[in-house]
Amino acid sequence: MSSMPKNAEDNDHASHSQQQHLHAHFQLPASEDDLNAHDSKILLEPIDDEKFNVRLGFLQYKHVYEVRFNLPDDVGDELTSDPLQNLNVKIESTEPLKEGKGHTIVLTFRAVKEKIMQESITLQSKSDPRKVILLVLHARVLGKGKGTPSLKKGIHCVRIEWDEESDASDCFKCILS
Repeated sequence: MSSMPKNAEDNDHASHSQQQHLHAHFQLPASEDDLNAHDSKILLEPIDDEKFNVRLGFLQYKHVYEVRFNLPDDVGDELTSDPLQNLNVKIESTEPLKEGKGHTIVLTFRAVKEKIMQESITLQSKSDPRKVILLVLHARVLGKGKGTPSLKKGIHCVRIEWDEESDASDCFKCILS
């Protein structure tokens, strides 16, 4: 016995049911907005005039990073910080921006624990010690074997803190980033 349609109405019904199972997928070319959706820049969130959240994104456990970003502020040309206030964050330099108010901040960040790290450091004006800025740095730290993060612009791996379980391939990845 044949399963062929007996009349035109059955034929239309058969082709309609076959069409229901077909799907077409179209991919539009990536726009500039799509490429920046992952936001590869360090995110600076002002909480108030004296406090900023600095979102560093994903980093890797036992890696040391140089972090460079521009901070909009009006605390004066020269900033200082206590080098002993945080063992995992060290201010390397603060340079006034040529465009006006603010500074280029360069710091070293040590990723010393897995999962979420939050470290704070205070910058103080040399000319007016009452003017301070609190930077709260946030990072998600991937453990060993959890992948290699794509670093945001302004973040560079400068070294790995070795232990007995580390291997040379981790160091090679760090040098290439």
